[in-house]
Amino acid sequence: MAATNDEKKQIYSAAKKEGEAALALIDKQLATKGVRSITKATEKEVAGAAKTIPSADEVFLWDAVNWGEWALVYGKLAAVREGAADRIRREATIAMLIDPKLEGGAPPRVLGRLHDQTPHVPFLTGWASSREALKFLNQSLQIDPTNKITRVFLAEAMVNNNSDTKPQAIQSLRDILNTPNDPNYEVEQAQAVDEARALLKKWRA
Repeated sequence: MAATNDEKKQIYSAAKKEGEAALALIDKQLATKGVRSITKATEKEVAGAAKTIPSADEVFLWDAVNWGEWALVYGKLAAVREGAADRIRREATIAMLIDPKLEGGAPPRVLGRLHDQTPHVPFLTGWASSREALKFLNQSLQIDPTNKITRVFLAEAMVNNNSDTKPQAIQSLRDILNTPNDPNYEVEQAQAVDEARALLKKWRA
């Protein structure tokens, strides 16, 4: 795994290029279905046509995820200026319209995290909303109630939206620490446990 910021930048920048190539292929297939282009058609138009394209939902989802990781490495404000937040929102929305249950509710999870973590920049990210963050994260949790990543994101979003919910969020994080990881997702869940510990430390709980 990448250890330094520079290594991460190289990995996510390379993945951006791969994502562009994959999306270009989907764009060509969409054109045969009468869709103008991924960027010009509405999200509903793209999703409706892309449902019949194998793995299109995964391409949109993982490109959005990679752009999110890229944003964390380069800095959230820099990413906003680059248009990353809008791209993540659009692609995750398309993925959710195709299949909200993909990867254990990943599309609404990505959207929820995006709304919670995106800096508010006038005229650029005025759409970011803590209420929307909670809505999407709760949708994701309904799809997979045991997903530790979603539970950590939701706990943090709860407190960001309303500090009075901190006791409930703290209990949720403690439950995450006390629940065995799913061996099928050991790496992801171990990371979620680390993030839960970090939040508890931050909140001095």
